[in-house]
Amino acid sequence: MAIQNTPNLPPLMVIINNKYAYVTTYKNVWDKEYKQARRLKGQNRTVGKILGGGPEGVIEWNEDFLLEHPELQTLTTKRVLKGMRGNRRVFEFVFEPIDEMISLTEAFNLKRLCAGATFVLDNTIANTPLMMALERTFNKYNLHKKILSLAYFMYLSNNSATWLYEDFAKKHRLPFNKPLKPSQISRLFYNISVSDIDKFLKSLNSFTNKIEKENVDKINTYYALDSTSISTYSNNLRKAQWGHNKDGDALRQINLLMLVNQETGTPLYYHTYTGNTPDVATVKNVISEFVRTGLNRQAVVVADKGYGVISNINLCLLHNINFIFNTRTSLTFSKQIIAEHLEELMDFCSYNSKIQCFCVSDKYEWSYPTLDKTPTGSAVKAKTTVYVHIYLDKQIRVESEQAFLKSKILPLLEKLKNGSNLSLEEIELKNEFIKENGKGGFLTNNKAKTEYMLNKGIRILVSNTISDPVEAWRAYYERERVEDAFKVIKQKVGGSRYRTSKNESTEGKTFVMFIACAVGMMFRQKINQAAKKGMNLPFDSDAKLLSCLEGIEQTVFRNGSYYGLVTGIHKRILESLDMPLPKSEYFGVLSKEEEGPDEDDNFKSLDELEMSLYKLEKQFN
Repeated sequence: MAIQNTPNLPPLMVIINNKYAYVTTYKNVWDKEYKQARRLKGQNRTVGKILGGGPEGVIEWNEDFLLEHPELQTLTTKRVLKGMRGNRRVFEFVFEPIDEMISLTEAFNLKRLCAGATFVLDNTIANTPLMMALERTFNKYNLHKKILSLAYFMYLSNNSATWLYEDFAKKHRLPFNKPLKPSQISRLFYNISVSDIDKFLKSLNSFTNKIEKENVDKINTYYALDSTSISTYSNNLRKAQWGHNKDGDALRQINLLMLVNQETGTPLYYHTYTGNTPDVATVKNVISEFVRTGLNRQAVVVADKGYGVISNINLCLLHNINFIFNTRTSLTFSKQIIAEHLEELMDFCSYNSKIQCFCVSDKYEWSYPTLDKTPTGSAVKAKTTVYVHIYLDKQIRVESEQAFLKSKILPLLEKLKNGSNLSLEEIELKNEFIKENGKGGFLTNNKAKTEYMLNKGIRILVSNTISDPVEAWRAYYERERVEDAFKVIKQKVGGSRYRTSKNESTEGKTFVMFIACAVGMMFRQKINQAAKKGMNLPFDSDAKLLSCLEGIEQTVFRNGSYYGLVTGIHKRILESLDMPLPKSEYFGVLSKEEEGPDEDDNFKSLDELEMSLYKLEKQFN
């Protein structure tokens, strides 16, 4: 609120020069000839500047001007738009009292930070299960703030090379307002135990379940399940093994599995395992984690064909886990299903305009082994009903047939007609698909061709709970949320490589990358919500939007801070994201209990190793 009695100041004006807006005094004399006041040249004196460089904002006074007018030291001065006089804007100076704990003079001796992006991220996760779980699990020594600060760094800088963090922290407003040294970060990673991570995941899902159960309008909740591989140059990590590298890197890898809420995009669970473990073998572990970490048992797990085998369907049925699996078409079960329904599937009447493909659904009685044993020692079988949805994209089927004809059959026929020698592969191809017609020519083995083409363009989704083929189709294609999460980790968090050499540090760093991923996915959801309301944000990517918000500055005092005036595009972005305008923050001085115990140099070697691994990665890339 503006004060009643304004300070007695000389006449002031603002001169805008490039990106700076200077506040100057001036003197007038009466011009007898023109009978009006005239400004004297050469009498201007610069006494301050407007923070941010625009025509509006908070004034930073010069020290000598403050000495002349000490009353300004207890006031915040702003230049604001008063109104219009014709086509001309009219501004005025407004004076507001400063909190008693803050001296304006102190602010001039301290620093300004990029603050808009982290302010938005803070508001994105405020009062969410993620934030509540972090505060509950890591409440000692402000550890939750340190973890969040590192996560923000990874997300905003697209880099997990934490030896670069300290410089970043000196320039940005972060939840933990004291820059961490590399050795402190190494120790933090090392001290995030498996037990801590377990407690966090349990808390996260406890809070999430409460919200999901309150959402009575939502019939089904879908969790996307998938995994990726993260490569490493280190030979010391227990889980780093040679395996099927999904990025094509010729390096050892650690596999990372995640469960993501398909509606919100929020990651709810993750697990790392050895790089040589196939996807299909991980479902048993995920099922046990549903119980242990308190994941929503009513949610439907949606997974790709890497998981869609009979044994995993049986496991889910045995443990009452709802699922939609993309079942491998190479399975005997799948081939039988396709053969039974192919004619109906090819019929025009099977076309579903809602999902723009041909579709047939059926119910099957499914038998699966239980934990009980018969007198002979074999498993007692239980029976239930599953829904099988078969989809056909005829365009893919036609393209597959044409590709097979052009790349395989036609070159083979050309060689046969010319009497050319055949390779071993071509001989096998001829024996399977080509036969002689008895007239010196050749015919296609249509039975073999039919078998080859049987599963082309076909997808089979099996579920124990979703009977509607349209809903099953949409749920499956919305599983891309988990792929988006992996993109965030690898492209926006710098998680394409592990740059750690100790198993404990790797677990801790993975956890922070998971938090960074969750923050990024939740921010994306904020943007999606704004778009649904018809609000057009000014940039076509999350990174560009956050980069623009970096223009919001925070001036930091010894015990607190204030923000520059938020106007124009920054204000529009915050309003579109349904976020408040930033206010002054009180920091205070961190005690040893809040900051953490004194650090030593035990982790210096780890920092150096991380740096060398980072440079090695750059060299090979």
